[in-house]
Amino acid sequence: MEKRNYYLGLDIGTNSVGWAVTDESYNLCRFRGKDMWGIRLFESAETASERRLKRNARRRLRRRNQRIKLLQEIFSQEIANVDNTFFIRLNESKLHMEDKYVKEKHPLFIGEDYNDIHYYEQYPTVYHLRKELIENENPHDPRLVYLAIHHILKSRGHFLIEGNLGEAKDFNIAFDKLNDALKENLAWEGKTETVKEQIKSILTDRSKAKSEKVKEIKECLKITDNLLSKDEVRRQNGITEIIFKLIVGNRGDVEKLFNLEKKSLTKGSFSFAESNYEEDVRPDMESEIPNFIHIIDLAKGVYDWRVLMEILQGEHYISNAKVTQYEKHKNNLKDIKKLIHENFGRDVYKSFFMDKNDKSYSSYIGAANKNGKKITVKKNQTDNFLKELRKKLEAIGEEDYGYEIAKKFLEAEQIEDILPLQRNKSNGVVPNQIHKAELIKILENAAKYMPFLNEKDDEGISNKNKIVSIFEFRIPYFVGPLSDRHRKQGSNNWMVRKDGQNGKIYPWNIEKIVDYNKSNEAFIQRMTNKCTYLVGEDVLPKNSLLYSKYMVLNELNNLRIRGNKVSVKTKQDIYRNLFQNRAKVTGKMVLEYLKKDLPGLQKEDLSGFDNDFHTSLKSYMDFKKQIFPEEGLDKSEIQTMIEDIIRWITIYGDDSKMIRRVIEKEYPNKLTEEQLKKVCKFRYSGWGNFSRKFLKGIDGADIESGETFKLIEAMWETNENLMQLLSERFTFRKEIEKENDKVTEKIEKISYEELVDTMYVSPATKRAIWQSVQISEEIKKVMGCPPEKIFVEMARGGGEKGKRTVSRKKALEELYKSCKEDVRYLSEKLEAFEERDLNSMKLYLYFTQWGKCMYTGERIDLEELMKKNSKWDRDHIYPQSKIKDDSIDNLVLVNKAVNARKSNDVLDGEIQKKMIGYWKALLEKGFISKKKYNRLTRKGGFTEEELAGFISRQIVETRQSSKAVAELLKRINEDTEIVYVKASLASQFRKKPLNVLKSRRINDYHHGKDAYLNIVVGDVYNAKFTSNPILWFKKNKKEEYSLNRIFSFDVKRGDKIIWEKCIEDEEGVGYGGTIDRVRKIMKQDNLLHTEYTYCGKGELFDANPISKDNKNLNIKLKAGLDPNKYGGYRGAGTSYFAQIEFDNKKGKRVKNIIGVPIYVASQLKHNPKAFEDYCKEVKGLKNVEIIVPKIKKNTLMEINGFPMRIRGEDERNLQFKGAIQLRLDGENTEILRAVEKYLDKNEGKKEEHKISESLDKLSNEKVNKLYDKLKEKLSKIYKNRPANPIQKICDNQEMFKDSDDLYKKIKTINEILNLLRCDVAPSADLKFINGSENAGVMSVNKNTVGGGKVTIINQSVTGLFETREEI
Repeated sequence: MEKRNYYLGLDIGTNSVGWAVTDESYNLCRFRGKDMWGIRLFESAETASERRLKRNARRRLRRRNQRIKLLQEIFSQEIANVDNTFFIRLNESKLHMEDKYVKEKHPLFIGEDYNDIHYYEQYPTVYHLRKELIENENPHDPRLVYLAIHHILKSRGHFLIEGNLGEAKDFNIAFDKLNDALKENLAWEGKTETVKEQIKSILTDRSKAKSEKVKEIKECLKITDNLLSKDEVRRQNGITEIIFKLIVGNRGDVEKLFNLEKKSLTKGSFSFAESNYEEDVRPDMESEIPNFIHIIDLAKGVYDWRVLMEILQGEHYISNAKVTQYEKHKNNLKDIKKLIHENFGRDVYKSFFMDKNDKSYSSYIGAANKNGKKITVKKNQTDNFLKELRKKLEAIGEEDYGYEIAKKFLEAEQIEDILPLQRNKSNGVVPNQIHKAELIKILENAAKYMPFLNEKDDEGISNKNKIVSIFEFRIPYFVGPLSDRHRKQGSNNWMVRKDGQNGKIYPWNIEKIVDYNKSNEAFIQRMTNKCTYLVGEDVLPKNSLLYSKYMVLNELNNLRIRGNKVSVKTKQDIYRNLFQNRAKVTGKMVLEYLKKDLPGLQKEDLSGFDNDFHTSLKSYMDFKKQIFPEEGLDKSEIQTMIEDIIRWITIYGDDSKMIRRVIEKEYPNKLTEEQLKKVCKFRYSGWGNFSRKFLKGIDGADIESGETFKLIEAMWETNENLMQLLSERFTFRKEIEKENDKVTEKIEKISYEELVDTMYVSPATKRAIWQSVQISEEIKKVMGCPPEKIFVEMARGGGEKGKRTVSRKKALEELYKSCKEDVRYLSEKLEAFEERDLNSMKLYLYFTQWGKCMYTGERIDLEELMKKNSKWDRDHIYPQSKIKDDSIDNLVLVNKAVNARKSNDVLDGEIQKKMIGYWKALLEKGFISKKKYNRLTRKGGFTEEELAGFISRQIVETRQSSKAVAELLKRINEDTEIVYVKASLASQFRKKPLNVLKSRRINDYHHGKDAYLNIVVGDVYNAKFTSNPILWFKKNKKEEYSLNRIFSFDVKRGDKIIWEKCIEDEEGVGYGGTIDRVRKIMKQDNLLHTEYTYCGKGELFDANPISKDNKNLNIKLKAGLDPNKYGGYRGAGTSYFAQIEFDNKKGKRVKNIIGVPIYVASQLKHNPKAFEDYCKEVKGLKNVEIIVPKIKKNTLMEINGFPMRIRGEDERNLQFKGAIQLRLDGENTEILRAVEKYLDKNEGKKEEHKISESLDKLSNEKVNKLYDKLKEKLSKIYKNRPANPIQKICDNQEMFKDSDDLYKKIKTINEILNLLRCDVAPSADLKFINGSENAGVMSVNKNTVGGGKVTIINQSVTGLFETREEI
């Protein structure tokens, strides 16, 4: 290809890619009359967690049915001898009489002398039957024995606890596991050994309130270690409180427990008793905090033990406890009925016991009597009924009937104990061992009068033992799916059979047929993640000896004394003497250790870490102290064995049997029995990010000294952390690239499977990367060659960056409460300000500095501060010319005169000497951070290394997702230079000096404009500092530069000026030179807009069954079940759409577009006529002809002249979303930005905040002007928009303008804006102007579409190519 020099800019987000193509002078390139920049939108790819939950639920149901089927096979002959239709009746029990094969009313017993009525009289619950069969050894009907065993196999309890029944009931086992996990993962040092029995007693004392239990346990475990800092003691006692809140059944704040950002979890505070814990809360935690979920599970284990003890109430068998509960419920219900009837009358009695409302007894038990028949009623929250019951009992006075009985009920330990339910969520805490004990006892008794239970097969296995093995059976996780069908279909399957074993797998023969060792090896290969940096290398466990050493050194190498790094020898001494001997190293320990050589050292002199160290050598300590106290861990063979053991423990978790099996196989006779027992109790979880080869197998050199190291050696022999070692000062990164080149194959084909599918990034990132690759490939096709440079910016995932979740005002109020009287007067001043006022950095700094100048201590006049030309101003502690840091930790409020005299370096020593006491007081009270304090007190100027690092930080990208994209683009375009661009650089340039601000609400063009700015800003920084800023600095030490004013000077690449300087006005806005051309381009609104079109996958339909009373049930619950009798499903998911032609009711041929359901689309491969059959049988259409077989979701269509994207359908309408990006002039853009900013600031606030014209830049006049402009847009460009509420907007224009309610007007403007956006569900709440609450939903009647002019517009990924097809 002929080389044409051009640049490509990419702005990659989780649901968008902005792109731009320019020449070397930043002019947009053109193709077929179009400027080459645009946006590509797509829906963010979600994780498969929700589908996985439903898939797991289906598997549980399927395996439960398989257990019952196997039980029926074993009992088949014995049951047939007494009742040959018993199993048929059971399986048909839910069918209407006319649909049954055996026309019998009763499903269980049909004899004249004994039928279902007699059975339920004798055994009101299945637990009565189980109790009878446990206690009575006399012969019983085999059907009774079957029913009891059927119930046990159906609901066999959880398998979270290993061991026998005694161990399942053992508090110590559950508690010790939790205790170990807290110590390992959260460095908790609660002394539990001496108070374990006391804690157990507190937890089981039903006379105590939950909060009282937590208080007492917290006191038992109170931590007072004088080697721990106050903050650490507070943290550890906080852990105790939160964990035991969860254990007693109260709500615990998990975000606080694990020190997470607020709103990191969908539900950060919860209790285990909540009904949605297993379905919603736990899966969310497993996804968001995978390294901590095992701690929550272990806490749940102790909670489960507590609830189990409450259920058993001292009984050995659960059936006995349940029968006791039943009798209690029965007797108490009799008394309560009498109380309600006598004291409240018949009407209240009837409502309370028979109505179906959420406070009635019927909804409490989920059943009611109707005309003498028991019917199912929707079961509501039990609390509603219990609260109502308590209210009724409390209303009974001393003179009323049954006062003493009511009083007795009210004195119950817990209100739910009055009427205990047989089926409740607490049953989920019962371990399998409880049910297994009953199963074995029932089988032992039954075998005495049912000889077939003792009969053995050819392998010598009795039917009795087979039943027990069915109960016990769970497919080992390391074996995986048993069916070879999965492998044939290309799905997950790694099970390996033993040679010659091709028979059917049963619970009692799996170990004979499946090769556990080979299956296990295959499982390990699948489980191990890959290294972040080295392609194809397996990562180390997080607790491996090597990875633990890396983590400790990576944190320890940041340690500084008075702003200077400690010596390498001091660092190594701390590692050996503290980290290798302490489970948790605190800041106080390090301080005391260093004081031996530096007696005057104070806490404030240490920096580079939080109050305490977060990393530890936990696994090293475990093996050194408990397994090899004599030998030590220095021998390489011992280290190798330990690393393997840690890996197996990480993989197998709590499976001690498997851990023991693999250790004995791989290291026979290497450990004593005592050592093996201890090792199998160790618990390590989580994986690191790096491989052994990365840390120990790559040689890198210091460019200056030429000295070479392995990475872990460099971290030991120097004080550099990992990011510093991967900088341009060392050769590690180049060596890594060389290693990857050896194993990376040359790209032969551009496809998702070849390039993206195997990348170790999230699904959302994969989709964004693939869209970016497609865009870059199309641009190469247009331009005839690859770009000279590609500038890449990749958005961070996981929420909005920089959005505060903690109120500044509340935080300051809390801080002032702990202050002395001399500054407490400021809290009164603080009360006069609203939260939003503290968005002013000057005002916020004023309150964090106790109203004083940070450099002189002079009192600041608040009134003068708020004036425009105040003598008080913000200053950057570290100068902006050297480091671009506008964070609160680098800003102070000072007198301008002092600021002007400050040097372009660290603070003057005289200022530090004078103000050190004041700064220390601010630090101790929490008004400034340790980082800010260290910057204020720093001695000595910036080193060359630091200055080079400041520049490097602006340019060099460290996030792995960005690197993954860049490396892929480099592989595809070998001769192209890939330049990272940090989002902050383009954002700062956009504000000043460019002064072209963006609004995310107006349209989506900002993605493409950001891509264009990535080219401009990225190229200027690249030209100024090259791709290696550290080398640049070393070559140009004496050159004056300012990171804050890069664009105020000419920037050259060689002899060519690539950026002509701009002159900044007093507001910092630049004019003249290159910036004028850039600004002109940025003000254009001619970007191309395309969207990802796709076929829907996933859920075939809404999985919640619907009652037969509902209409439109076109999907059967099961084959052959009429939805009108049995209910069914509706809401079939749409895969794509098709245009068809058919005969209408009048026999006339008409066209229409209808959805093709996912379940129908999935049948087409095997049945090409499946869609036609669907049209005829489900839709009832005649003589169907398919015109356009596939119209994907999001396809751009023009209907009656208005462009839209098709999204979905209901019975009558097709749903669309807009495809016209809104464009506004500069003035209205500014007004809308003010609206956006105001609404963002007040999002989620319960009360509307006063609107200040000066602060919020909003007024009635401005909002009225914007209303006119949006009305004009809807009248002209959007006039053919379906469901356009323009008439309502016009008719109520005067009412809107005359209103003084500016808040509601702003909200209404925002709602109207929804109608003009290209969102998925465009609708608006126009109640303020007498409109609908859900106005403007973009749907079109199918008949209208069928009879109108419809054009499909097929766009390429960039939109540079398109075709139009009228249908």
